[in-house]
Amino acid sequence: MNRTSVAPRRWQATFIITLFMLAVAGAAFTGWRFARESTPHQGPIVLISVDGLRADRLTAYGARPGATPAIDALAAESIVFDRAYAHSPQTLPAHAALLSGQLPVDNGVRDDAGYALKGGARTIAALLRNRGFNTGAAVSSFLLRRTTGVAQGFSFYDADIPDEPLEDGGLPERAGGATFEAADRWLKTQSGQRYFLFLEIDTRSADAVVGRLVEELKKTRRYGDATIFLTGDHGDAGNGASLDDGTLRVPLVVKQPGGAGAGRRVVQPVQHIDLLPTMLDLVRAPTVSGLRGRSLRAILDKTSGFVPDQPIYAESLAAQFRFGGRPVFALSGGAYRIVRGPDDQLQRLVPEAAAIDPARLAQLNASLDRLLQGRAIEPPARPAQADEDRLAAFGYLQGLRTFAPLAPLAALAPLAPLAPLAPLAPLARLAPLAPTMDAADQASLVAAHRVAVLLVAQKRFSAALDGLRAIAAEHPDLAAVQYQIGSLLARIGRFDEATKTLQAVAALRPDDPEVPMALASTMLRARRLDDASMQADRAVELAEAGGDTRMKAGAHEIAARVALARDDAGGANAHALEAQKADPSLPLPQFVHGRLLYEDARYEQALAAFKDAERALKPEGRSIAELHLYLGNVFARLDRYMEAEAEFREELREFPQNIGTYASLAMLYRASNRAQAVEHVIGDLVETTPTPEGYSMAARLLTIVGERARAEALRSDARRKFRGDPSLALLGRSR
Repeated sequence: MNRTSVAPRRWQATFIITLFMLAVAGAAFTGWRFARESTPHQGPIVLISVDGLRADRLTAYGARPGATPAIDALAAESIVFDRAYAHSPQTLPAHAALLSGQLPVDNGVRDDAGYALKGGARTIAALLRNRGFNTGAAVSSFLLRRTTGVAQGFSFYDADIPDEPLEDGGLPERAGGATFEAADRWLKTQSGQRYFLFLEIDTRSADAVVGRLVEELKKTRRYGDATIFLTGDHGDAGNGASLDDGTLRVPLVVKQPGGAGAGRRVVQPVQHIDLLPTMLDLVRAPTVSGLRGRSLRAILDKTSGFVPDQPIYAESLAAQFRFGGRPVFALSGGAYRIVRGPDDQLQRLVPEAAAIDPARLAQLNASLDRLLQGRAIEPPARPAQADEDRLAAFGYLQGLRTFAPLAPLAALAPLAPLAPLAPLAPLARLAPLAPTMDAADQASLVAAHRVAVLLVAQKRFSAALDGLRAIAAEHPDLAAVQYQIGSLLARIGRFDEATKTLQAVAALRPDDPEVPMALASTMLRARRLDDASMQADRAVELAEAGGDTRMKAGAHEIAARVALARDDAGGANAHALEAQKADPSLPLPQFVHGRLLYEDARYEQALAAFKDAERALKPEGRSIAELHLYLGNVFARLDRYMEAEAEFREELREFPQNIGTYASLAMLYRASNRAQAVEHVIGDLVETTPTPEGYSMAARLLTIVGERARAEALRSDARRKFRGDPSLALLGRSR
């Protein structure tokens, strides 16, 4: 070896390493100096989310001027992001991502119903509250009620949505003006300016609300120091099944203190999960681990600022949850979006996009593979009965909760030349969930299903059944739709038809414990106790074999209720203990013990058992059907009528379809000579349960209180209203 050549090489290596270390130190010093010279944000931070606001609806994005003057004025004083994207076309998953800074695959909120942010989620509000900010929010949509978990971290959260009958096309929401009034009352209590306000409002009210908010901030001399983020939760809601720019692209304008950067436009794609790290960066809070989003502060601070490019994820599981269709996943790069669903698609995102870069496309697909690989989709929890009709207004009707897992992801094949919506070669495929259909078929099916479900929200049950049956006739293999038909038939008291339909579902899904659970419940209501017992045993057998703890708990609960109806105390206690074993937060043994004591007329002991169950449920915010009904019955037996009334009212609040509770409350009022109160209960019964079964109970109550003529008039009205309905036979038995 030539020793004379080694020394120069060593000297060169030492020189390069020294330069590198100096560069790193210099960069660190520059960042440290910048952080010291750039003071933390001290003014208020406001986040405004407008439900279903597409970017191209605003003048700043090319719409005709004049429709949104207040938002236009705010945008003129803001930095405008040309390409901002949501992660879901549905309201709750989109907001869960926005407020938690996590994608739906990470935070677990996959649909508008049956999901909630887990307790202890690190939301924007929680993290800013830890930095000394007061936190307040007011929302317009029922989908963002407290039980969804999005209220975490807010010291003030107003979601007081009026519970009113829904007209055609109506949604359970309040006007943005009323939402702002609630927020404004909180704003007026803020003595300082270190606060975070979140507003979620409807599109119609958005401009007026923005105008009033700016006026209030200026009146209190906080507008100049405020940072305001305005965005949409998603674009066109449509049917919630497609992932394209119409549903995912949203406006994002950021007004900074002193109007810094006003008039600047940013073309780099950004996403909702970027907002949480951005706000933390603005207040100089420590970075939170595990976040996929990027802080946009570098872009906000200077024209030449940039952040690393990052693919943007989105999903829609609406079709899967509604009727057993296929979920849709998407990942967007700078120029293209790949979509996986019934059809695999490649969407062009910018008109000037060049030819496909196969390497870049392969990277996108690999990134989507990593996001989805090994992630089972957790089935939704069953919504509270009190929420069912309002969720139906958004197109949600509980279907079967068990589905096939994702199949292993397949390798990519070479792609064809680009077309505006060119099909990709086969990507990761899903295990069969529904009959083969392309994206257009699935979108059409989602739309038809939504129309039928909206009729449930309006309590037009016969018309809803007609719509669902039309879908089932065209797609007889859709077990979830058949299940929904059977469940709806059971709800309106048509037990024989419900049983026949659910038995057909069992033939399609013989290993699904949810089907015999529904059959057992239907047969129990029809007092077919031996048949109900057989179905409950089948449900327990399948649930135990499947291993899903929620299914186990549910199967054992219905088995315990059937055993109670059959006077099988041993079986009821055994199943109650197994239900609690599967779900330790479910105090079914206490409830069953109370039921058995009540049947033995040991009312004081029964009261203690029911109260034990109630105390166990309270920390979980859960409920057990008929718990408050039996508490009310116990109090009535003990002549504690005011407490009985409160318990009956609570049962109806949680389980408004429980016809027997209306009867108990009406009898309580009759016993205390409160005739007008009896009238109100009967009216509420007919309004809440406008079915032959509901009318039958109302007629019986009128007969009991001596209003025979009115009872017969009600029966006649029901016969006209439900002409041809097989369950009209109930009216005859009610005489």
